[in-house]
Amino acid sequence: MKAAVRKKRMLEMVQLSEYTVNQLEKAGKFPKRFPLSNRTVAWNQDEVEAWLDHRQANPEEIEVETNECREGMFEKNPNHIKARERAEKQAAI
Repeated sequence: MKAAVRKKRMLEMVQLSEYTVNQLEKAGKFPKRFPLSNRTVAWNQDEVEAWLDHRQANPEEIEVETNECREGMFEKNPNHIKARERAEKQAAI
């Protein structure tokens, strides 16, 4: 392993949102994080770079999101859930 990269650096490397990386990681399509301490996680830099190299070499494997894929996406996003709850509370006042 070359180095362990923290979230901020990893996101700078891959240029994807944190939400997208989390979804890819859950689906087993992105390198798994590992703990550095009880409150800190990191990614193996070699694995992240290999993932980027694979994406660049195999763009046909990248899944294209269709409207059907996106249906329900906002309902599942925790940030959208919180925003909807705040809006509902404001409307009730």
